Amino acid sequence: MELLTLDELKRKREADLVGSVQAIGAHRETYREIKRLVGRINNGPVDVGEYHSTASRLGTMLIDMTRGIDNTIFHYFADNIDPGRAGDVRCFRLECLELADQIRQLDQWRTGRHRLRRIK
Repeated sequence: MELLTLDELKRKREADLVGSVQAIGAHRETYREIKRLVGRINNGPVDVGEYHSTASRLGTMLIDMTRGIDNTIFHYFADNIDPGRAGDVRCFRLECLELADQIRQLDQWRTGRHRLRRIK
């Protein structure tokens, strides 16, 4: 395992955020659907019988977000949520909570960077 300095970690985080913004631009509807699904998972029960299909669906959407872009926040979660990859039922909700937090941070970063406002 490679050890990184704080500056290297900051540069990597910045690259992941920039790549994530590119991914959102290329897959806006998928991003919205990810946010809706993660909200449903985090705010209510997920039946054990629905776990595999729900986690696979979310994993597939996260993989779609990474297509053609090397650095995004979605890469880690695609691997760690999808049960066909490294996803584990015991960590599913924890990963989804962390994904929701990363999405919130990404949206705040996007807003601050471009002075975006939400228009209703």
